Amino acid sequence: MLKPDRRRSDFTIRVIRGTPLLIQLFLIYYGLPEIGIRLNAFMAAILGLGFNYAASESENYRAGIQSIPRGQTEASLALGMSQWQTLKHVVLPQAFRVVIPPVTNDFIAMFKDSSIVSVITMVELTKVYGMLAMSTYDYIGLGIMTAGIYFGLSYPASIFASWLERKLRYDHR
Repeated sequence: MLKPDRRRSDFTIRVIRGTPLLIQLFLIYYGLPEIGIRLNAFMAAILGLGFNYAASESENYRAGIQSIPRGQTEASLALGMSQWQTLKHVVLPQAFRVVIPPVTNDFIAMFKDSSIVSVITMVELTKVYGMLAMSTYDYIGLGIMTAGIYFGLSYPASIFASWLERKLRYDHR
């Protein structure tokens, strides 16, 4: 049976992961002022993206930690390590290797999802593209340029993640 705090956090994570980012942004930017909490568009965007992706990241890390066989923990405790030492020196380094790909994917997805914040009047790359394309009627050229900018900014993250995965491989010598 889960403890009450654990049940509450599990429920919160499920609600955040189970609702669209767009709805969360609307609730934060347009809904919170109804109860007296006013945020500018930039802060609402950070809060919305932060909560949304924190929920996903927490599940990535939970899954990574749970993927480590229980025998690893039992062996380190049998060797005299404390629970904290076991977590720090045995479990987390192995779990980190497991979570690199999903965390990288989430980082790149969050970068691309930042275009959604334009719905709360936050002017960002996609919003600028839309405004320029409407005024110049160059949807294809500006669209390709905008996509290229997103790709150019997110590609180094995927290269870094691949390098980190290779560096942390189990069979790395």
